[in-house]
Amino acid sequence: MESKVTKYSAAAVIVLAMALVLLSPFGTPGNGGVVLADVQQKVADIETMIIRGTKTFTHPDKDGDVFELKGMKCEFDLVKYLSKQYGLVEEGYVEDKLIYRITFNHPKRQTLVVLPPWKKYVTFTSTDKQMQLLENLTPKGIMNLFMEGEHQELGRDTINGVEVEVFEFQNTEPFMGLFHKPFFDIQSLKGKVWIGIKEQLPLRVEGDFAMGKSFMTMFNDLNLHEVNTLGEYNVELDEDIFDTKPPEGYTELTIIDILSLIPVEAKAGLVGLGIVPAGFLFWKKRRRKRATTDPN
Repeated sequence: MESKVTKYSAAAVIVLAMALVLLSPFGTPGNGGVVLADVQQKVADIETMIIRGTKTFTHPDKDGDVFELKGMKCEFDLVKYLSKQYGLVEEGYVEDKLIYRITFNHPKRQTLVVLPPWKKYVTFTSTDKQMQLLENLTPKGIMNLFMEGEHQELGRDTINGVEVEVFEFQNTEPFMGLFHKPFFDIQSLKGKVWIGIKEQLPLRVEGDFAMGKSFMTMFNDLNLHEVNTLGEYNVELDEDIFDTKPPEGYTELTIIDILSLIPVEAKAGLVGLGIVPAGFLFWKKRRRKRATTDPN
């Protein structure tokens, strides 16, 4: 006669196997779920992509008020052009008006930032750290962060009639050490990924960044919420999109231009970092005062 221990052990194995099939957070081909390793590989094989979404900067201590820069609210509609061969272009729009365009040209290791409302540009050679950051912010990089960090399944959902599985993740380690904190201080990152069950590809990515006071945030504590809608994979992209030649009629962005965008109370931070000499700020104030009192 079969012992009770044997019978119960067999029953336990069957129950455990059923639970793994029905409840596995990583999905299996058998239940039509998401296989994360397959998704990671498919994303790595993508050559080109167009990404659309939004980017919003808010104050963490002001009930989520949108951060404003010289009267302009920093909430943008995004279009990104991604090419494994050529690099990345990000465009930010407000009410269909192009506010900024950032081009990372991978072969040339060159970066171009264009600000059409002010007819200004800045160009510089991309460092290894900037190229690493660029890689982390691509869909391939996001999937790698997702797989390497803590993550959990939140359940199933539907996006535009497509059945997806939703995952939540957090991982800040890859951003640590990329920049000195006075320049760019990413304190935390949490995100969600919506992955098509049939497509085995991410269709939507949301990220929430908490950033401390730094040069990149105009010395404000800010939160960044970014939404990326994916799906335009392996589309034809012209090499000219990734050109880093400044547009005609634009002038180069100077330190004086940058100072004009930074609040007065934050300018002392630039002096503390050694970016701007204290004498320069004093001279600039004195020159403005002289200009207002001397009509000539």
